[in-house]
Amino acid sequence: MTLSDAPAPGLREVTPFAATPAPAAAASIAIDDLRARLLRAGREAVDDRELLQLLLAGSHPAAEAERLARLLLDTFGSPARVLAARPGTLRAVAGLGEAGIAAIKTAEALGIAMARAALPESFHPQLDTYEKVVEYCRSLAAHRDVEEFRALYLDTKNRLIRDELLQTGTINHTPVYPRQVCVRALEVGAAALVVLHPHPSGDPTPSRADVEMTTRLRDALKTIDVDLHDHIVATPGDAFSFKQKGLL
Repeated sequence: MTLSDAPAPGLREVTPFAATPAPAAAASIAIDDLRARLLRAGREAVDDRELLQLLLAGSHPAAEAERLARLLLDTFGSPARVLAARPGTLRAVAGLGEAGIAAIKTAEALGIAMARAALPESFHPQLDTYEKVVEYCRSLAAHRDVEEFRALYLDTKNRLIRDELLQTGTINHTPVYPRQVCVRALEVGAAALVVLHPHPSGDPTPSRADVEMTTRLRDALKTIDVDLHDHIVATPGDAFSFKQKGLL
């Protein structure tokens, strides 16, 4: 070491070191790693929280996306219930912006579209493929936090014309108006229907009111020559088919 290279008296040489990434930069790196892992190894390589984090990373800063993913799971309990949550309910989640809510509802719509693509050509309960119809009904309604009433309108060959949400109710009740269902069936030219509603309690067993309403609806539809093929009660883990249980 030459005299000019020597450290000043009382000072020691400092070895250079790499700078620690700032928190925001570290979060962005983590998102990049998650994306790479998902694309390389597929769904099984990431957990539910990481999937939500990736979903929100396009609308929120990376660190905020991670916080929101944890908060959403803590609030709703599962990714499916996050996707099924109503926009108004999602707006109550602190820090979740409109772009994030739109991303969540887009993901739900794409999942329903995938379930619809798997539907059989015919919706009759006596066919082996009817289980796909039940699964589609669960994708539409099973994870809702309140009861809803939906109708799937079918043509003369039992093919789906359209599915519609007719009523939204409370955690354990939704009003059903047979006249409304009949009028809409005539408007869309339906020859048959499958109706469904969720039970947020998780128990798909129909109540006495469910059974009585189904009977009234069946009888009302008969007056306009429209068949009620089935009434399906959906929950996240199960489904109850009135037709398969001999109640229709």
